[in-house]
Amino acid sequence: MKHKVLEVNDLTIIYRTLEGNVHAVDDVSFSIEKGESLCLVGESGSGKSTIALAIMRALPPNAKILRGEIILNGKDLLRMDEKEFSKIRGKELSIIFQDPAASFNPLFTVGETISDVLKYKLGINDKKKIKEIALRALKEAGLPDVERVYNSYPHELSGGMLQRASIAIAISVNPSLLIADEPTTMLDVTLQAQILETLKDLKDRLGLSILFVTHNLGVAAFICDKTLIVYAGRALEYGSTEEILKRPLHPYTRKLLKSVPRIGAKREKLPFIPGSLPDLRNPPRGCIFAPRCEEAREICFKVRPKMLEYHPGHYVACHKYSEGNWG
Repeated sequence: MKHKVLEVNDLTIIYRTLEGNVHAVDDVSFSIEKGESLCLVGESGSGKSTIALAIMRALPPNAKILRGEIILNGKDLLRMDEKEFSKIRGKELSIIFQDPAASFNPLFTVGETISDVLKYKLGINDKKKIKEIALRALKEAGLPDVERVYNSYPHELSGGMLQRASIAIAISVNPSLLIADEPTTMLDVTLQAQILETLKDLKDRLGLSILFVTHNLGVAAFICDKTLIVYAGRALEYGSTEEILKRPLHPYTRKLLKSVPRIGAKREKLPFIPGSLPDLRNPPRGCIFAPRCEEAREICFKVRPKMLEYHPGHYVACHKYSEGNWG
């Protein structure tokens, strides 16, 4: 039986604003096993980054978790006090961000930053041992001339090198779970591919578990074993990435796939999803996607569909399937 590194159960989060409560994440569940990668896929405003920040317990002050569990290696992170969780953050649980500069203090070299992490998170005080681990992590992250990078300040490195250095910091403590929050967004296409290749290699070689946040299904196809499609804070489809890409069930997933540009495709106009995200201060009563769905029926506007297993490991929240019409 495989070991579940992360389990998220019925996670529900709101943001309190002057205009009302924003229902950012609504009853989302998923799990990640050891050595497995899962992609949270959705357009901007879907709640995927909120889920990642909730796992890190880094939500802004106006956010409130109404219910749910976030279990890492059998421990519920939401029931821990801050002192207990601080021992896990940055050790069992690491994160890399969109902006690699966010991981560094500009006044310290890359080597000093990694050394501090190793000293305070792993309790290593031997300077020679610390440098040895740091240089190995930089090398594993795909950086050339690691000695130079170790002694460099953040502003002396390119965006791609800085993102690799942030990956090195994240893996230097041998975490149980790495969260990657759209880590290639600020890089050019060539560098994006290289960073994804590095993360995939680390997953395979080190048995690293990864939660990857992205709006790009192409990224999911390349790096993720499982995919969770989220829309306006709700989970719509969940299963193996290969199954979802080959046999998408939810109308939203199918629309997303059709909206991906394809080389050689002879189309005058790229398909798009009409309409916009609903107002999450007052979300629709039934299916959250119904107002934009061309297949919506009367029940879709009245009753929220349950997430049901279409066949082993492939789940979908859509009335078309909950009524037994599997066509």
